[in-house]
Amino acid sequence: GGGGAARRRLPLPDTVSYATAMRSAARSREHWREALRLLDVMASRGVRPNAHAYAAAAVACETGGRWEVAISLLDRMREQGLPPSVIVYSAVMACCGAEGRWEEALQLLAAMKAERLAVDVPAVNIAISACARGRAWREALLLHEQLRAWCSSAEGRRGGQMLTERTWGATIGAMYKGGQWRKAAELVGEMRRGGVGAQP
Repeated sequence: GGGGAARRRLPLPDTVSYATAMRSAARSREHWREALRLLDVMASRGVRPNAHAYAAAAVACETGGRWEVAISLLDRMREQGLPPSVIVYSAVMACCGAEGRWEEALQLLAAMKAERLAVDVPAVNIAISACARGRAWREALLLHEQLRAWCSSAEGRRGGQMLTERTWGATIGAMYKGGQWRKAAELVGEMRRGGVGAQP
């Protein structure tokens, strides 16, 4: 009677509920596949995934080492009429970087810029970290220098953009991994003189 009516009034899981469940599963070595499965469940039940759901799916791909699947999520978003956002691109880049796919990470960063997304310091940091993992020190250094120049520009200053500890750490790490000891030492000196997190 009344209990059944109360049960019927309970809200069905919505996008936020699914995205929350996906995030909790995505980092688990045992349950990362569940996050990807929930993305399919959402579609089958007519619940439209949002950027946070796709980002959680990309994190699950990182946990499971499935960088190709992560990249395919961007196409899936477009097919559903949902333009990929910085948060999703960043999660997919991190997945590629974790698997040493630095070339793919750089392609994704270029795609973000081509789509006129507001590429921020954390997104570029992810790309630098991907280059460091892949021992692509030249590309990491170029990204660092480009980011530094942008942070110094009027646009970067207006947006309060600044190099972070992760920016310096990833770039210096890339130099060490690439055997560029002198450049690594130079960067350490620059970081100390400028102060981590200070606008150059």
